Amino acid sequence: MNKIQARCLMCGKILDVGEDHKDYPKLAAQEKAPTFICDICSHRIRYESDEQRKPKKPM
Repeated sequence: MNKIQARCLMCGKILDVGEDHKDYPKLAAQEKAPTFICDICSHRIRYESDEQRKPKKPM
């Protein structure tokens, strides 16, 4: 299995991305310093946006 070392744009971690990852074709097409948003950061963004959409509780 081929792996590419790619850097997360949000947290800066360098991760090994395998062929089974959804973003692998895009990362393989990038010529130098492949970047993407890792799963942890994408889940964090989704959680924060869902929390902001919830109605505010009255005090």
